Amino acid sequence: MSDLSYKLAELRPALRPAAESAAWVASFVIANAISQEPVYFLILLLVLGSDVLDTSDKSKGLFRDVMAGGITAILALTLNDSLGLTVGALVAFAAVARLLQKLARTPG
Repeated sequence: MSDLSYKLAELRPALRPAAESAAWVASFVIANAISQEPVYFLILLLVLGSDVLDTSDKSKGLFRDVMAGGITAILALTLNDSLGLTVGALVAFAAVARLLQKLARTPG
């Protein structure tokens, strides 16, 4: 591999969460603009459900859900959207609860 490939491989773990957060923000704003929020909320809840039911020890998906739910709640609060605030807060709360449950179960 070239030096560029090594540098990109080193940057990828740092860039991925930022890119995912930007994608959640963009999709919420677009869904709000075209009045398709229920589709966005359904996707958010399906992703949360998938991560909650995941039995592996990895928690990256739950961290993503906390961020997505928090960002959704903040944007909904800014846009005065009570349904978005409720769904975002619910997703963030459920992800934090499951994350704490996984951390308490992990030995060491």
